[in-house]
Amino acid sequence: MTSKEVVVEIIERLPENFVRELQHYAEYLSFRAQHEEWSEIALTHLAARYTDNEVEYTEADLKR
Repeated sequence: MTSKEVVVEIIERLPENFVRELQHYAEYLSFRAQHEEWSEIALTHLAARYTDNEVEYTEADLKR
């Protein structure tokens, strides 16, 4: 039996208010997964734009 099948069996035994709570948690997990994917994509593209020849700035540069 797959994890999804086990979850469906559990859901079928739960009262409606718990199912709604589970739905909210599943939506949160989905959002978190998408956010992590986009963060990885953004970091990959950001890293690709920089090379070893980039200028290093110091605190003194910030004070100008």
